[in-house]
Amino acid sequence: MDPGTSPRTLGIGQRFFLAVACQLWLWVNLFSQASEFEAIAVSIVQLVAVVLISLRLRHMTAINDRWVRVAILVVVLLVAAVDLTIAGRELAGLSLWFSTAKLVPVAGFLALVGVIYCFFKAPTRIMLLLYTVSFVAGMRAIALMLSAQGSSETGEFGTLTIVEAVASMIYPLVFIFRGRYTPVPEPEATTEPK
Repeated sequence: MDPGTSPRTLGIGQRFFLAVACQLWLWVNLFSQASEFEAIAVSIVQLVAVVLISLRLRHMTAINDRWVRVAILVVVLLVAAVDLTIAGRELAGLSLWFSTAKLVPVAGFLALVGVIYCFFKAPTRIMLLLYTVSFVAGMRAIALMLSAQGSSETGEFGTLTIVEAVASMIYPLVFIFRGRYTPVPEPEATTEPK
């Protein structure tokens, strides 16, 4: 984008609709994780979202740090795949767990790093989507760790859920007030042969 031009902002209606849709997805994932069916549904939607965002990033040649966003999507993909596999095995009656001692906590930490990364970028539509899937991945990683530890953490889960619910609102609110269009690359000037 030309540094001399001001970034285009989205209309308040568009920003509000997108922010509310993403916030509802965050809260649905936060407050309705009571069964393996719901965990599988969340994982499938997350996987679809990763594919769609990846296709969008592929066409955005103006992104200088595309590799960071791809890395975030890979982490989201990893958490969704682990969550889907664990939920599927439990639904099938198999009590086989992946080693959550190392894989899930690291993936959860990286997902939360992706959430923080979004705050340092302009609040565009693609960043709102990236924030949403990253936050959900971080929440699912925390839920997997608590499940692996048994019921000893259930007393703290209510407080943790409230904290996550409040924290998840910050970026959508920022997007409502400062949302922009995703930068579009300038067309390259082609010279006609004389």
